[in-house]
Amino acid sequence: MNRNQIKTVAFVLLVLAAGTATLAMAQMKPEDAIRARQSIMRVMSLNVGPLAGMAQGKIPFNKDVFTANALRLESIWAMNPPQYFIPGTDKPVPGSMIAGFTHAKPEIWSNAAKFKEAQDHAREAIGKLAQAARSGDEGAMKAAVGDVGKACKGCHDDFQSK
Repeated sequence: MNRNQIKTVAFVLLVLAAGTATLAMAQMKPEDAIRARQSIMRVMSLNVGPLAGMAQGKIPFNKDVFTANALRLESIWAMNPPQYFIPGTDKPVPGSMIAGFTHAKPEIWSNAAKFKEAQDHAREAIGKLAQAARSGDEGAMKAAVGDVGKACKGCHDDFQSK
């Protein structure tokens, strides 16, 4: 991860951490919920990319970078992105530029049990990735990335229109 990506990740995490407690206490506007979940997913993507590259041999394996990214994913997922799929966020929010746009499919709300199952599967895969990273076992680390990728893809295939 380059310096600008690290700064972006740090900024987004700081904004999300500061805003999460405040937002949870007040009734959240749909555009704020959309912005929160998009921010979390963007930071997830910035961290998964290098892990996938290392696991696939497309970039050199760096245990320190791998471990930092894997543990960061665990922390980011602990922010519970599904909590931001609130009523009113199933479609674009009129008058809201970036945060009002969403790729969320209606199935998130019409099939909430399957959506929760997908989220639980992702949480489990991310937890196993962090555990593998803590072990230092390169083979286990690379294998665990594949499971995270499958969990993410499965959820996106079923619940994201893109």
